[in-house]
Amino acid sequence: MGEELKGVIAEMLAEFQKIISVEAAVGTPIEFEDKVLIPVFSIGFGAGGGGGATHKEKEGAGYGVGGGGGLSPVALVAVFKGISGPEGLKVLSLKPSGALDKIVGEALPTVMEKVTEMRADKTAESAKTET
Repeated sequence: MGEELKGVIAEMLAEFQKIISVEAAVGTPIEFEDKVLIPVFSIGFGAGGGGGATHKEKEGAGYGVGGGGGLSPVALVAVFKGISGPEGLKVLSLKPSGALDKIVGEALPTVMEKVTEMRADKTAESAKTET
């Protein structure tokens, strides 16, 4: 790997290190009325690179690197002034519940009812065969 490529990769990783930190994941506290709100973020990033060379004369070599990242708000931590202990702390999710959460939540009572019925039927069958 050439020195130029090493330099580009090192520079890219140095920039990522500036972004990926606890300070980026846990935002600046915001005082609001009787509470302090602390934003919490999800951090994601990816990077990749590649290169090639040829052993023939008069033909070049090539390389490339790239990366990307992002922050997404996931929660707010509310710290209530004057209330100590766990009662003075509340975590508010900012993520919408997904379709799967909704489907499972709606279907679970029906599924549990059917399972209970099947168990009762099986128990009744076992009792008949034993007699």
